[in-house]
Amino acid sequence: MVSFIDILRKLMEGTYSTMTGSPDAPETFREFVEEIKVKVPELRDKDDWEVENTVLEAIDYARHKLCSQIKKAEVVPATPDYYGGITVYTCYHPDIGRFYLVIDEEEDASSGYAHYSFTITKNRRKALREYEERIKAWKEEEVEFEETI
Repeated sequence: MVSFIDILRKLMEGTYSTMTGSPDAPETFREFVEEIKVKVPELRDKDDWEVENTVLEAIDYARHKLCSQIKKAEVVPATPDYYGGITVYTCYHPDIGRFYLVIDEEEDASSGYAHYSFTITKNRRKALREYEERIKAWKEEEVEFEETI
């Protein structure tokens, strides 16, 4: 089995997203899995759901074990079932070096909708630019949010 560190290294300099509960979800999921199988050939023989879960576990591992938050903003929830947020992390592993992780997620438990995207890059400016673009979009859409870091 491929290690989480190898997955992170092979996905470096990319943006990836997956979703459920939307008419676009099957296509987004299919594209996500196809791209992962190209970049991480060790996962090609795995079931599509296993590919998605393995990659999301690798990102979760990085978020909790290798990274610290440097910027975070969350939508002020309209309902207790809703979450929307974006977080930028600075991360380090001796086999990878310094890298940045941007996680942009939205979930509405009442409707079953969930969208999860992440960018993994060595470029701090790129990570912060992605964060600022999300903030700008929220402002244009008049979405209430608060920055917590």
